[in-house]
Amino acid sequence: MEEKKVEDLSKFTVGLSKLRRRRCFFWGVLLIYVPTIWLSLRLTNSDRQTAKVFAVWYLFVFISSILAATGKCPRCGKLFHVNGFIPLFLRKCLHCGLHITADKKQRNNKSKP
Repeated sequence: MEEKKVEDLSKFTVGLSKLRRRRCFFWGVLLIYVPTIWLSLRLTNSDRQTAKVFAVWYLFVFISSILAATGKCPRCGKLFHVNGFIPLFLRKCLHCGLHITADKKQRNNKSKP
């Protein structure tokens, strides 16, 4: 009977946690858009000031999307979210298929009896 070889994913924990942090920062910046613009309009009553707030927010979106897109997969070393020209923020590496929470899933499976 053949034994199934199981890959130890704990060695990818540091790389995957870095990718998860970058993704959380990106999605967090996207989610604060509506409340930030609403608050700016309420406090300033000025479209010009709100446009400045929008410009700062847009800069954060640009930076966070570049950070998230340029994260490398700890297994294959290629860009986790990019295969071609367009970043696809999926939960698996576009090259080797490593899931973004693979280390956590394996750790949880080991702790179950």
